[in-house]
Amino acid sequence: MLKGIRLVIYDLDGTLIDSTEAIVETFNRIVEEQGEAPCPRGQIEEMIGLPLTDMFRRVLPPARHGGVQACWDRFVEIYSDVGPTKTRILPGVQETLAHFKQAGYLQSVATTKRGDVATRLLRKLGLGDYFDLILGINDVTHPKPAPDVIILTLERLAVKPHEAVFVEDTTIGLEAGVRAGVHTVGVTTGTHGIDKLATLHPDYLIDGLSELTGLIRR
Repeated sequence: MLKGIRLVIYDLDGTLIDSTEAIVETFNRIVEEQGEAPCPRGQIEEMIGLPLTDMFRRVLPPARHGGVQACWDRFVEIYSDVGPTKTRILPGVQETLAHFKQAGYLQSVATTKRGDVATRLLRKLGLGDYFDLILGINDVTHPKPAPDVIILTLERLAVKPHEAVFVEDTTIGLEAGVRAGVHTVGVTTGTHGIDKLATLHPDYLIDGLSELTGLIRR
């Protein structure tokens, strides 16, 4: 059991929501706009958790790498329409967020989405009011697996590392939590299975967010 916790930090995609369909559709629309063949769904799923610019660099020919920022901007434009309609809240998430909110815990989101995009999406899904802070890739210099977004969260909310726990569904994000010195919980609701998550040695591994309420105490 994790004791002395004041803040629960959540990743977004694969932890709180399943936006795989929206990401795959939006990503491939842009790839096709660039004159390339769409990527297999599995290939895109494996990259979820990386910055979008890195995802585009992996699938576009080198000659188009100079335009990856424009691809990111285009992604945000399309995703604002596609995201809310093709995203679902994962099982147990709303109840878990309500539990910690009622119990007086701070809650925040640290994502590789842009912070404004994540904020709009969470509001449209009816989850926005549960969070004291939402930070994204545009709020820091170095994205996950660098610890910057976790460290900035701690600074903004005046919480010490040992008072916080970070919940993530990818090894990329778990590495950020480990490097930031916070407690970590891996959840298997995303694209990385339990064996892969275990390589980062999180404090706990869970199969769904509802299990979190039994792990955390003040």
